[in-house]
Amino acid sequence: MNGRAFILIQFDMDTLTKQSHLLEIRSTLYGTVSALFSDPESEKFAMLFTPKIQGCVLDACFQIEELEHSEKTTLSKSFQMLMSKLDEKKKENIRNEFVNVFGHTLSKQIAPYALEHLKNSDVFFRTQKLADLNGFYKAFGMEVESIERADHISTQTEFLSFLLLKELLALTNELDEEKEICETAFIDFNQNHFSDWAKMFAGNLADKINGDFYNLSGKFLHTFIDCEKISKATINKKYVKD
Repeated sequence: MNGRAFILIQFDMDTLTKQSHLLEIRSTLYGTVSALFSDPESEKFAMLFTPKIQGCVLDACFQIEELEHSEKTTLSKSFQMLMSKLDEKKKENIRNEFVNVFGHTLSKQIAPYALEHLKNSDVFFRTQKLADLNGFYKAFGMEVESIERADHISTQTEFLSFLLLKELLALTNELDEEKEICETAFIDFNQNHFSDWAKMFAGNLADKINGDFYNLSGKFLHTFIDCEKISKATINKKYVKD
């Protein structure tokens, strides 16, 4: 995959509704996670070194915290810690850590693949899960490059970012049916293929990795998943009232 779903958002509350604003910042944050766990040699990862992109992501963190009225700015602080590591001079350190953490001898607890975290080891079951993932991607016109697996954390989060962007476009153009399709697909994919294993993966990285970058990346992902649950519950109630 390329970095097309890593969207640079310019926030303008005068021209965007609160709902579309939320879709934008969530898309940005899922795209950020996708970039964080992509190959450090990739174009998508390289975007993280851009000050403008870093500023956009940090702004998205602040915005999501403001929308959920959080007194603790844990998501923004988590990304600020990552920003201190996202320096061109430290690129080689990140590459080496990537190999050490996600190399051939990696533990299943920190494997960046959803299937490795399934309790069911049946080959047919796993094959079906992989087919389901590819079915989601194909249905929405997103192709997975041959070098990536459909169940990789970077692939899945790019797809979730992509779905939120498509939902935003449907909302903007008042395409209610298309919006509902994207919203339903996001919920189904998140619940059945992403949320549970991703939180375990993030927690294991935060608890078991001694390196700087991927330990912090795990903490950021774990905080974001918690933030997603809170924001979706509280903000959706607010939209109903509005």
